[in-house]
Amino acid sequence: MSLDRADFGAFFAEVHGGHRPFRWQLRLLDHVLDTGCWPDQIVAPTGAGKTSVIDVHVFAVALMAAGHGRRVPRRLALVVDRRALVDDQYDHAEQVAGRLRDARGRDDVLGRVAAALDLLRWSGGEPKGAPILPPLRTVKLRGGAPPPRSWRDDPIGCTVICATPDMWGSRLLLAGYGSRREARPREAGLLAYDTVAVVDEAHLSQQLVITARRVAELAAVADEPLAVPVLQVVETTATPSADAGVTVGVEPDDLNADELLQQRLTTPKPVGLIPLQAWPIPRSGAAQTTGIQVLVDEAVRLRQTYGPTVGCFVNTVAVAVAVTHELRSRGMQTELICGRLRPHDVAALRHRRPGLLNLTGNSSVDVLVSTQTLEVGADLDLAAAVTELASGGALAQRAGRVNRLGQRKTEVSVVAPATDLPDKMNDSPYRSSDLTAAHEWLRERCADPRGLAPWALRDSRPPSREPTRDLFQRLELGQIWHLARTSDDLAAEPDDLDLWLSDDLSEDHEIGLVVRRMLPDDPADAIRLIQALPPRPYEVFPVRIQSVVTTRMLDLKVPAVLVRPGDPLRTFEGERLRPGDQLVVDDTAELFTAGVLTADGTGQVSDVLHDIDPPQIGQVVLRIERDTEAGRRLLDAAEALLDEQGDLSPADLARLLHDHATELKPAPMVRAAAALLDSSADGPADAGITVHRLLSDPGAGLTRLIVVDLRKAAADDELRQSWSRHRRRVTLQNHAADVAERAAVTATRLGLGAQLIEIMRLAGLHHDDGKSDPRFQRSLGADPRTMEPLAKSGTVNVQWMRRLRDASGLPTGWRHEQLSAVHAWRALSGQDAVQRDLAVRLVGTSHGRGRHGFPHPSRHLLPEPDDVAAELFDEGIWDELIERTHAHWGVWGCAYLEAVLRAADGQISAEGR
Repeated sequence: MSLDRADFGAFFAEVHGGHRPFRWQLRLLDHVLDTGCWPDQIVAPTGAGKTSVIDVHVFAVALMAAGHGRRVPRRLALVVDRRALVDDQYDHAEQVAGRLRDARGRDDVLGRVAAALDLLRWSGGEPKGAPILPPLRTVKLRGGAPPPRSWRDDPIGCTVICATPDMWGSRLLLAGYGSRREARPREAGLLAYDTVAVVDEAHLSQQLVITARRVAELAAVADEPLAVPVLQVVETTATPSADAGVTVGVEPDDLNADELLQQRLTTPKPVGLIPLQAWPIPRSGAAQTTGIQVLVDEAVRLRQTYGPTVGCFVNTVAVAVAVTHELRSRGMQTELICGRLRPHDVAALRHRRPGLLNLTGNSSVDVLVSTQTLEVGADLDLAAAVTELASGGALAQRAGRVNRLGQRKTEVSVVAPATDLPDKMNDSPYRSSDLTAAHEWLRERCADPRGLAPWALRDSRPPSREPTRDLFQRLELGQIWHLARTSDDLAAEPDDLDLWLSDDLSEDHEIGLVVRRMLPDDPADAIRLIQALPPRPYEVFPVRIQSVVTTRMLDLKVPAVLVRPGDPLRTFEGERLRPGDQLVVDDTAELFTAGVLTADGTGQVSDVLHDIDPPQIGQVVLRIERDTEAGRRLLDAAEALLDEQGDLSPADLARLLHDHATELKPAPMVRAAAALLDSSADGPADAGITVHRLLSDPGAGLTRLIVVDLRKAAADDELRQSWSRHRRRVTLQNHAADVAERAAVTATRLGLGAQLIEIMRLAGLHHDDGKSDPRFQRSLGADPRTMEPLAKSGTVNVQWMRRLRDASGLPTGWRHEQLSAVHAWRALSGQDAVQRDLAVRLVGTSHGRGRHGFPHPSRHLLPEPDDVAAELFDEGIWDELIERTHAHWGVWGCAYLEAVLRAADGQISAEGR
């Protein structure tokens, strides 16, 4: 592979519009390549290009894959406590991934990097029938949005994960917010091994850094640690710390060597104070009007002096909405963005105002109003800014969005209290002590002509935020052994991990709020609708849990469906919400102000489920109800076909959609659904069709018809356990042999060593042995008397499979992998005890259950008495086996090996084998 260290400059230029890397970025790459480890700290002021850690990671992994350099982590986790920055970093990672995907087969530097990354998985090309995987996989883990799952099936590919601290940290601690319980060990294992975590703005996440580094220590506590790089943790900061360990970053000589970097970091940003009598700005009254007027007057002055676009940073959503309204009333072209907007709304803003949210800018926008959302990391190049007083670190970050490229004169104005701050402020995200310290620091910066220029702040650091907790917590091994019981109903469930993840124990976590048109009044029908159409990432409002309560949902009796991964759907009755939960409400709910969820909102927002043009693979979703004349006619025609044929085929529905295409809305989604159904007629099951009648009146006629894109259904862990996407039956013997081979190949590619490679092969060979049970075979539609045992059914008809399961005679909650562990214990009795213990453990936990126990004793697992089953599950041997393997291989080591085996199984299933 003709790829070497000297190609990094050309690679960097390709993904950064022709710009060459700075010297500190080259030093970072050299450090990673020379040592195989990332530094403990990266010191880079605002504007120095910290997002380049993505480019360094991708190139270093590509060099490793090409046979050059040391073993480096395959996964990069970028963790930061700002949703907008998570999105910004993810956008860059997606852009790099897209460029690499498009470059496959070319001989330029991008093509060679893509080819090298492809070698990570399969040195001889993709296996026959395997989906074509991207050279670089990107993942976004952010509160309130449905978390992606496909990354868990790719332990050997190059991956970039962009996440908020609670979403990443909870997964590291085997309790992933928003994840199904069965997936938690896999995620923890993959994040604890072969991963580097770069915690951006680490001063906001000190407890997280402490916990992550402690996990790296505890992961090595094992009789036989894995020969895979353990988690590496990197802090990024604008100001160096003497005791931070190994540091790489911007050095004074770099400014002399690079004019562009010098311009970005040293161009003055003068700052001035504007006194305000009432602080903070009240929610109503004359004082509120005055405060809003002061902010707006200054924004207008800055716009007239420096041109577009001026930033206006405020501390609360209520002030942001009021300022936006007043600016628009004065004829200012104004846009508002805050963290409570849906991804769809942000994407619509990007489409409406191209360039506004990046360095290109959009001169048609006079003022951009934001809360804390855009203060960290967003690549804005604002002409000037006015901001409410905030903590010192927040002010430095807000100033960092101003004149980011250092190419013009600018100014930053800070609206601050005219007198001493009150001891308690009920309407501010900052405490009085932090604001007082920031106020004093600002007076010093006002006297310095350099103002808030990034390089000047190395010598005059913003005052640190006062810790909100008396003591940071040290994670202990016993606590991890408790958290590792992911299958058990613990007396103390790990719903809230703030003790180990958060710097502020009073902070709220995020859930998601989804608005849907015509949510049925009948709770059972509403639940059935959301089961068929679960929330999509683009339609989810990120919401602080406490905000949901304060928006008067309960007082207004707003009906809602609670979506909690791994739990049955149910109506929301005011119970305690958990991070990662989602609430679905009707679009008549009056909870919004100017399209933003607020505590006292009285407005509505629209359903955006269908609002994608054009929908991408996996995004096609069409819901047809009787609320329009065209919808009524189509449903009547569909009902006639159902009465006549007893079924509604993809071809039939495609024809109906084509017949009504000019009347049905929205047209892009209707056309996409019709095309999808056409392709499903004779090929793989690419579309699912659901028809609903009123539960309260089944004879009332067809009330709803839903089409869902299944082209990504292979990523569903539960579905693919018993379903082949190619509509063909898969025999148990062939599936087991394929999984065993893939598990061994994967372990070999990861360098796990001969012993573990053989253990993984044995576990793959026996992981589905329990499916041979005649009752399970009947649940797949097989006749156990005449047919070879099946691993996968040839149907994706969920209702039919449910009926087969109910008629099979299997107990409720019965798991085939529990019985597989019994068979494996017998089959591997001649193996070394250590090998057998681990192989059988991996078989039993292959779907995330059995950690530490299964719900069924031996008499429910099998219809006849079985000595091995009784020994394992009645006499406590299974619990002992779990503890022994934890001690020998480590808690995260076992989780990692479970992830590798499950990935092999998932890959084979996704290939239809």
